[in-house]
Amino acid sequence: MRRPRRLVVPVLTACLALAGALAAAPASSAGLRPLPVPEVQYCAAVLGHLPGADGVSPVLGRACSPDSAADALALADHRPRAAEQPADRTLLLEEYKDVDYGGGVIYSFFGDAGGCDSTGYHLVNYFGVALSVSSMKGYNNCNTVHLWSTLSKEETLGLPASYLGPDFNEAVRELQVFHS
Repeated sequence: MRRPRRLVVPVLTACLALAGALAAAPASSAGLRPLPVPEVQYCAAVLGHLPGADGVSPVLGRACSPDSAADALALADHRPRAAEQPADRTLLLEEYKDVDYGGGVIYSFFGDAGGCDSTGYHLVNYFGVALSVSSMKGYNNCNTVHLWSTLSKEETLGLPASYLGPDFNEAVRELQVFHS
């Protein structure tokens, strides 16, 4: 029995389209799924005290770790550090993702010359961090921060600062942390 050509061509086209769609569909194998991205990322920077020619404290090391703040500091400091070993760097400032110190610490800054004095440390944020900071806490005599926003505005705040204000919330390009 011979089939009319009008019926064969549409059926053949539909079968080929279905076969192409099945071939292009992703496999359901667990081996082809992307790895989950950790929700928590700990980042640290170790800074020198004396500013460079540009007025910014030299960055002696920066690193992030999905494991712990101590691991991030060890990587930034370029040497292994056991969890029970005290850090020989001084914690200066922690930047938080959300207001009221919520959302976790997204960046920790450490000094190589002790806590803050009246000069302090001048820090520059990565772009992704600059657009994420909403609150911050100072440590080891760091009780004041001068902020520069991504919108070229400036302001001085006392630390801790549970909210950075409308011009600096998620817009902290750089900062000078010091003791006043």
